[in-house]
Amino acid sequence: MGGQAMQGYTLDVSEYLFRLTTESLRIHSNQTKRYESLANLVTSRATAGAAGAIEQHDVETLRQHLAKVPTKGPIRIYLRISKTSADSLAEATRRLEKHLGSELTVGDALSMLLFDYVVEQGTAKLMSKIGIASPDLADGADNRDRDGGEKVVRIR
Repeated sequence: MGGQAMQGYTLDVSEYLFRLTTESLRIHSNQTKRYESLANLVTSRATAGAAGAIEQHDVETLRQHLAKVPTKGPIRIYLRISKTSADSLAEATRRLEKHLGSELTVGDALSMLLFDYVVEQGTAKLMSKIGIASPDLADGADNRDRDGGEKVVRIR
């Protein structure tokens, strides 16, 4: 990351959150067709847009996620991201705290960013399977035909 200022985090995470990170990295690597790092994934997700997407989830769903995937645990992970990405992650954390009405750790925000990513990718895959989006549209964008109209899938 060249001469950019960097921010480092040391997180002690649960096995569940660790598995969420590795599953997210597997999905992201397959999507980009490159071996990805947690830093690259967090950088791509820790934007105001990602926090906004998470805010679309029901508050109770997010609380249930945090209850089922506890943040704190015995597995130590290190995350080193650019200062710009760290600022975006901090902003996402603030927005999520406001959305949930409770304080969050950086690990909690990371967990929710990855939860949203996995849900988004699963939804895109399902939509592709049922013919609503093409497989290469992992971002969930609408699949349009050549004249710009929406693709219609008839259900019998």
